[in-house]
Amino acid sequence: MINSRFVPLAMAASLAIVGSLWAQEEADALSPKQGNDPINAIVKLEVSTTSSDVLCPWINTTDSSTGSGVVIGSGRILTCAHCIADAAYIRVRKQNEDTLYHATVHSVDNDADLALVDVEDPKFMVDVTPLEIGETPRVQDDVLAVGYPVGGDDISYTRGIVSRIEDIRYSHGWTRLLGIQVDAAVNPGNSGGPVLDLKNGKIAGIAFQCKDKKKSEALGYVIPPDIIRHIFADIKDGRVDGFPDSLFAWGQMESPSKRRYYKMDAGLTGVIVEHVDSVLGKDSIRTDDVILEIDGHKVSNNGRIRLESGEARSLYYPLYIRQIGEKIPVKVFREGAVAETFITAAKRKQRIRRWIHDGKPDYFLYGGFVFTTVSYDYMVETEAEFHDKLFKDKEFEDDEPVVISFCFADKGIEGYIGCDKSLVRSVNGMKVRNLRHLVEIVEKSQDGFVCFNTDRGSEWDYKIVVDAKEMRETTARVMKRNQIPFDRSEDLRVTPNPLGTGPAKPL
Repeated sequence: MINSRFVPLAMAASLAIVGSLWAQEEADALSPKQGNDPINAIVKLEVSTTSSDVLCPWINTTDSSTGSGVVIGSGRILTCAHCIADAAYIRVRKQNEDTLYHATVHSVDNDADLALVDVEDPKFMVDVTPLEIGETPRVQDDVLAVGYPVGGDDISYTRGIVSRIEDIRYSHGWTRLLGIQVDAAVNPGNSGGPVLDLKNGKIAGIAFQCKDKKKSEALGYVIPPDIIRHIFADIKDGRVDGFPDSLFAWGQMESPSKRRYYKMDAGLTGVIVEHVDSVLGKDSIRTDDVILEIDGHKVSNNGRIRLESGEARSLYYPLYIRQIGEKIPVKVFREGAVAETFITAAKRKQRIRRWIHDGKPDYFLYGGFVFTTVSYDYMVETEAEFHDKLFKDKEFEDDEPVVISFCFADKGIEGYIGCDKSLVRSVNGMKVRNLRHLVEIVEKSQDGFVCFNTDRGSEWDYKIVVDAKEMRETTARVMKRNQIPFDRSEDLRVTPNPLGTGPAKPL
């Protein structure tokens, strides 16, 4: 995925070692082990993809791309999730031979834009020594980006330093996690390739996105080992839970008068809690608590913590670095006294769907209207803005906003053509819970009129009224004219059977 600021780096690549650039100790750190060239562990991925159109999900598009990866275990390659998103077929090529090896996806963490793929052919590892994952580097450390960027077919090397380490937006998952900024040239195709610590030759991170050179200076971004190790711990139970969300909002306490207002002693520092997500529960932090410490780290008045090394991290770092379900101890200043509580690492129960990676959007065609569930994909594709607060928490378990994503021109919806990007609030006076609920309401309306109350970004609802019988005829015409095989996505063609007492039934 590409957002307005960052360009993920999945494409192709070219690199070659220039030994004269290194001091002897740096060359020794990357010297062959057991007779194998360590650079053989850095591979090129050739990926064939099949993806669905966001606005017309019944349309599949095939494409191909290339990226980079690094062998970290026997037959196991670490790469970026966006490099293998929607992959139908993956091939791997080493820098020292032209053989293509078939690979399969093992695990994907879209939050961290990381994935593991496996090569089963034992011949693949004959001349490969896996690279070791090191520690998160320090600012000004020397690094070497190795991969297969656009502009050539062979392996490529670019040297630089660590410029900055702080929380950044990961464009693939819309998450905000720790990232490393480097001044080494990192280009499309470097994604998934390692950035090596020149002190020891270990993996200092995985290249994954760069700032758009058309809008600003060229900057490369790297996923640090702290984040990489999170996925290794996450998949031990056989599933990927991803990273915890930021479950509270806070405000700075740098104002002396504000600290006096909250009766903070002179020696106390922290931040004020302004909002708490409902998923945390009443036994956790509360609004107007002043967070003094998180996981043993003292919190400054500007919302930063310090590691033992003295390096700064964001207030959320001790939270998102933990696994879902873990409890993080917190010390707060509450009602004039210091108290101890905890925050449980969790994901928000957000109304809007996250990215639909490696899947298909749901849809329901009714007349000329295409209804779908609002997702990050839809928001980026359409740049839609709604009056409704899409990013708020769910009001109930299956609460998901539904939108008219596309309109097919037809006499059956004359007067409403152009009503795409409209949120559906209710149908026939019933509040819509989700897309399946909308389908159920519509299909009960076999005769008479069907009334949709929609929000087009105004302060009031916009009403769409159609004839049920005419809409069935319109649906048939639209499907035939546009060669649409089904009026709904596969998940909506059968009803769920919660009791498991028999086969599911068609809707």
